[in-house]
Amino acid sequence: MNEKVVFDQLSKDVADQVRVRQTYKYFNGTDRSKGLYDEAIRIGEDVLQEHKEGYNEPQAMVDLVDQAIYNSRKALNGQQTDKHSLKMQLSRAGQFLRSQEFTGLPIKTQQYWEREIAAAHNIEVASNTDQALANKTAIKVATMFDTMEQMRPQLMKEAAQQRAVRAKKAMAARKEAEKERQKREAILAKQKALAEKAAKEDRKEEKKPKKKSGGHRGFWSFLGFHKKKK
Repeated sequence: MNEKVVFDQLSKDVADQVRVRQTYKYFNGTDRSKGLYDEAIRIGEDVLQEHKEGYNEPQAMVDLVDQAIYNSRKALNGQQTDKHSLKMQLSRAGQFLRSQEFTGLPIKTQQYWEREIAAAHNIEVASNTDQALANKTAIKVATMFDTMEQMRPQLMKEAAQQRAVRAKKAMAARKEAEKERQKREAILAKQKALAEKAAKEDRKEEKKPKKKSGGHRGFWSFLGFHKKKK
């Protein structure tokens, strides 16, 4: 009778690779340590796939593969990501975004800075940011400051032009609003004058004496009966 082969522990350790790859011990590990772990996982997946297809390796082989996964996981040698440089650059950027110098930049430049700094902040707070990405992002923020310093005269000129355009548009909008106000006032004044004229005419009509109806004589005359003269 064949001995039943148990795959439970191997299945758990293979599935655990998702969690392991999100740890700094893996993503900050050396290529060699990560390579050994990846290879052990690949062999474990092959053994499990063969089991699905109806072929079972001996229990000793299953245990050996699982032990290889365990050992290679323990050998992962990555250190916790050092984000000090990135945090320093983001602190510098935060002060800059709150400064008058920033609000004096062209609109598109402001939007670019806000977008890039927000992305850098997301990288800084993420738990799975590796050392290479943290370093790259810190350098990018520092380079943004350097580039802006080089382009300062051009940016200041562009910002001044944008302010002039906005001021011109605002003035035109105020003039248009004033025209509309005057137009509404003219319409209201005309309506008021017509209403006062109508009220005056009504008062005149009320003061006029009313004509007498002529009594019964008028009534019979209206019906077409006329009293004959003697």
